[in-house]
Amino acid sequence: LVTASDDKTLIVWDGATGQQLKQLRGHDGGVNAVAWKGDQIVSGAGDKSVIVWDAAAGQQASKLEGHEGAVHSVAVEGSRIVSGSGDGTAVVWDAVGAQPRAQLAGHGGAVLAA
Repeated sequence: LVTASDDKTLIVWDGATGQQLKQLRGHDGGVNAVAWKGDQIVSGAGDKSVIVWDAAAGQQASKLEGHEGAVHSVAVEGSRIVSGSGDGTAVVWDAVGAQPRAQLAGHGGAVLAA
């Protein structure tokens, strides 16, 4: 179980006991979105970035930058990460190479779910 906060952190919890296991720090803005799949935790924040975390180690694996607004949503699909932003775009990222594959522009407002 992982939660995200406007205090710029994520916390990994033991869902059965409620014990805090790890605290992840790396964003320069409040963390708005988080997804966990397999050995990766992905977070998006007000600092316009997406961070990919090694879940077991609790360490930052890569930082994805390219949005012009706060990141409001993240999703993990196989080897792809999708982030939605206040800039009205969603970006499809290569999770392995940390490179953007596509920028999806078409919404007239912030992308709040991906």
